[in-house]
Formats: sequence, structure tokens, C-alpha cells
Amino acid sequence: MNFKRLRRRTAFHLLRLMAASLSGFGIKPVQRLGASFGRWHYRLALSRRRRLVAHLAEACELPPDSDHIGPILKEAFEVNDRAILEILAMYSGRLKPARIAELCRVDGLDCLDQALEQGKGVVLLGLHMGNGVAMATHLAARGYPVAVIYRESKKIQPDFFRRGIATMGLEAIPATPASVGFRQMLRALRENRVLFILMDQGAKQGVEMPFLGKYVPMPAGPAELVRRTGAALLPARLRAVDPEWHFELGPIETIDASEPLEATIEKLTRIMEIQIRETPQWWTWHQRRWLRHEFPELTRQTDL
Repeated sequence: MNFKRLRRRTAFHLLRLMAASLSGFGIKPVQRLGASFGRWHYRLALSRRRRLVAHLAEACELPPDSDHIGPILKEAFEVNDRAILEILAMYSGRLKPARIAELCRVDGLDCLDQALEQGKGVVLLGLHMGNGVAMATHLAARGYPVAVIYRESKKIQPDFFRRGIATMGLEAIPATPASVGFRQMLRALRENRVLFILMDQGAKQGVEMPFLGKYVPMPAGPAELVRRTGAALLPARLRAVDPEWHFELGPIETIDASEPLEATIEKLTRIMEIQIRETPQWWTWHQRRWLRHEFPELTRQTDL
């Protein structure tokens, strides 16, 4: 294990322990500490921040010296580090799902009802923006049959996500191994359930797509699910972060199953890209999976 991986794993476990300890006092202390971590994370990530400034400017078509970039990045660190600590506290099992449901306001339930009336299930397309698991918990508390698709991490013990998601009254479906996870997702859609899926940070393997100015491998699973089952595709958009997470569902997106798979993946990618560019201050720019890819122009300049 290299030093960087050991450092990330140690930091994660420290955060997990702090979130679990604070959750005994309710969610508010967790939120305050998470936001504080985000502010310090932004200040201390000097080398990463310089790289992020260049990448964000390129992705959002802003001048590199724009006064807007610093505030956008700072808020993104604060909002999403707060969300991470909230999720870790939720998965500790010390917080009631009903209390977590109160953290969210969700509009567009009429779109969700309309999608479920079609009887073929719903793929709820989310983003790494705020606490989407709290939104899923909110929907489950209102009686919607929700499953969360998760990806295991080498930083933590096996089954951490599965157990944590289950404590919120949600079904947990693993993205890997793909053969097992995909069968479970198909079954859930046939049972007319709602699958909450994130695909905006790319994947190690996938179909390469232009995304925020880069070419990023995007997972084909969500597109293939919609095409194979006829499930409704419903975007979940973050509209506000204070005093509560405010999400809006819909409208239902039309997918043509006769078009090439790449065209469907591109459509999902554009849906995510539009929202990120509309509210860049809430997206997790500092997530390593997106940042590790270079822009074609920057790569060419480096080669010269």
C-alpha cells in the first residue's frame, strides 16, 4: 500500500469515527463539523486547488483569473464535505431515518408518481451534489420503494455501504460485480421500484464520452437499464443547500431504445453536464475520479 492510499484510508476512518461519535448528539453538530472540514480542506489543499482552478475554468468556460472560481470551489468543498460527514453519520446506525428525511425538501413528486404509473420502474439519475442518500431516505419515508446503487471502496471494510444504506430503510444494490448487481437492478425495475444511481464521476471502465470538456469513461449500466426495461428516466436536481437539501425530480426524459447505446449514454451525460454548469458551486470538483483526467488541450500543450 502506498503512502497516499494509506493517508486517504486513515483520514476516512477518522472521519467515520468522528461522524459516529457526533451522531449521538443529533445531526446538527455533524453538519457544522462537516462544513468546517470543507472550509479547512479548501484552505489546506494548496496544490490540488491550483489544479482545480485550471480545470474548473476550462470546464465552465471561465477565465483562469476569474473572481468567481475561488468562491465556487470553496462552496463546493464546504457543501460536499458536509454531505460526506452526514452520510457517514447516517450509516453509523445512530440516526433515525425519519430524522434524516426531515433534512430534505423534494419537489416533483408528481413526476415520480407519473413515472411509477407506467409500471416499468424508475431510474433516478443523481449527481455528486449534496446528500443524495438523504433524498432517497426522504422518498422511502414517504412510501416510495427506493434502492440505492453503491460501489464498494477499498478504503473501508466490506459491507459498510450495504449495512449503512439498509439502516435508512433503503434497499442496497452493489454496482460490482457487474453481473450480480445488474441482475438485481433488473429485478428491482421489474418490481416497479426506484433505482437511485450516480454516474457523474466516470468509471475505471466504460464508454468514453465528452464530459465537461474532457473525455471520461462513463458507465453503460444506467443507459442499458433504461433501454432494456423501458424504465422511466428521471433526473434528480439539487436546487438549494440551506436551510435544507432541496431536490427537484423530473421531468421524465424520453429514451429511444432503438438508437445506439453510445447515443443513450451521451444523453445521460449531457443531462448531468447541464446541471453541473448551472450550479457548479455544488458539484464535487475535488473528487479524484474526475480530476485525474486531463483536458485534450492541456494534454497537447504538455506534450509540446
